[in-house]
Amino acid sequence: MIQLPAEDAQIEPGHAHTWHVTFPDTPTAPTRRRPASYNQTVHLAAAWSAHTANRRAGFALACSFDLPGPAHLPALQGALLHLAHRHEVLRTRCRTTPWGISVHVHEQQDTRLAHIETRRLTSPAATHTHLHQLLRRVNPVTGPLVAMGAVTRANSTTVHIVYDHLVADVLSAPITVADLTRAYEDLVQGRRPDPTPAASFWDFAHEERAYNRTLHAHDERLDHWRDFTTRGAEPLPAFPLALGTRPGHPYPPANRTHHLLPDRLTHHAESACRASGGTLLTGLLAATATAVRDEGGPDTYRALMPLNRRGPDRYTHSIGWFVNAVPIEIPAPRQATFATLIAGARKACEAGRRHADVHSTRAQQLLGHTDDTTTDHHPVAFFSYLDFRTAPGSAHPSTRTTRVHLWSPASNAVFLWFHRNHTGLHLNTLHADTPHAQRTVDSLTRRITRTLRAFASRSG
Repeated sequence: MIQLPAEDAQIEPGHAHTWHVTFPDTPTAPTRRRPASYNQTVHLAAAWSAHTANRRAGFALACSFDLPGPAHLPALQGALLHLAHRHEVLRTRCRTTPWGISVHVHEQQDTRLAHIETRRLTSPAATHTHLHQLLRRVNPVTGPLVAMGAVTRANSTTVHIVYDHLVADVLSAPITVADLTRAYEDLVQGRRPDPTPAASFWDFAHEERAYNRTLHAHDERLDHWRDFTTRGAEPLPAFPLALGTRPGHPYPPANRTHHLLPDRLTHHAESACRASGGTLLTGLLAATATAVRDEGGPDTYRALMPLNRRGPDRYTHSIGWFVNAVPIEIPAPRQATFATLIAGARKACEAGRRHADVHSTRAQQLLGHTDDTTTDHHPVAFFSYLDFRTAPGSAHPSTRTTRVHLWSPASNAVFLWFHRNHTGLHLNTLHADTPHAQRTVDSLTRRITRTLRAFASRSG
């Protein structure tokens, strides 16, 4: 599995199909109105604000994978519908009201799969257009929240599942592929897919809100956020290097993926970090902090780091937006030794994880910061690391060659998505598409790579 720009997707021509998850105007069973999670509330507020200003907002992600052999379309359609039946969050429908957007969930019997179109794609350019159209199709205000596509050929099929961020995060991709592939294989063989529903994201959202409602302004559980904002003056840490952009002004996004280290050197870098009491994650944080400093930034790297909140048990194989962003501060003084850098990064990670139950939105509200509808148009520093080799669902063979594509209509933040797979270590970046920002991110990426290679060389 790898995270790539949609432009880098390699899709052979064939027959394109598109499906939407749909619901009747008059359902047979009453829909259930569900309070949105904290992440969803911010996402919907940004989407609604942009919609009322005749702009597009939002964030979409697609997982793309291949099925061998000629397509069995009835089985594929059945597997796609099974996916929506299994994961309650995929049966979500947003309704606009005079006050914003309300979220409703439909029952399985009122969930349908509509075959929207089929057409012949005769070139790689046409297949890219097909994928981009799917990514742009999902919309939390106008719907749909889920779009499904396939490009079928005589000997293979490429499947695309596109989610608005409202209903899924990146770790939903391997879960999607594993569930969908198993259901497809069952249906092709004449077996009924496992009807057991996955644990619902909406239950998680309820639990998250229940915990955060117990917080109060002077709660010691807010100390991590309180200390972070006191030192930095801003609840959303700004990217520390010059980008040549204006805060609050949306820019077209540039999305690129860089191969940082091959698998062998990634193992060496990890070994060196573990020898000093860390992990590859703490090594990446230390390398990024060091590279930022050497590029002219401060001696302490401040960023938001998303943490997967599925936990080891109930929600492990559930689709949804199970993420909370925690603030991290990684010291990188010039006189620091390698062991000191790793220790500082480990301490910062441990502090973030201890406070992962406190949602960033709730923390900012209680600390008196003005609610912000989106980080996209602010130059926020965002650091993420995922090991796709061990992600939920990754044991299924189809996930090995899965591609994840992200799309946003505009961005002024700098997103650094580090990820590891069986070929090594990669970095997917999203930032404002300006010459200054391109130069800054390219130079930082090269320096991070050199720093990681230096770390790897320490492994005996």
